[in-house]
Amino acid sequence: MRHRRTTAAARGLVWLAALTALMALTAALAAPPPLHLEDACVRWIPAPVPNTSLYGALVNPTDQDLHLVGATTSMATSCMPMTTRKQDTGSPSGPIVSMVPVDALTVPAHGRLKLEPGGDHLMLMGLTAPLSEGTVIELSLRFEGAAPLTVRAPVLRK
Repeated sequence: MRHRRTTAAARGLVWLAALTALMALTAALAAPPPLHLEDACVRWIPAPVPNTSLYGALVNPTDQDLHLVGATTSMATSCMPMTTRKQDTGSPSGPIVSMVPVDALTVPAHGRLKLEPGGDHLMLMGLTAPLSEGTVIELSLRFEGAAPLTVRAPVLRK
């Protein structure tokens, strides 16, 4: 009789453990994906041009704004966040467009930051080798107060 009670108790614990594991798995599957970069690419440029840009869309599913402060890669000596500014001069030739370095680019909580030509982007400065179309470049994106994000981006003509 005592053996049956022990066996029944053990089966109950097994069921409880299985139910707990199933609940944890369900919660993990329902959680949003972590910070990630969609449609990443590095713009192909001909040698000997020393700089290029990383484009894509950073998606932030967290409850906090994230601040992109730079990156590292073996393909460039430095990577800096940049934005494009347009200054209206009243000239018939149109506004003056310039790229300006910034301390950080903000990826809003539950939002996205588009890195694109003519807008915000990550500039890869001092390329260490000529770029070949189709090559995949690995970068470690750095964020203020958050873990780095490793991304892989193909070199494309855009």
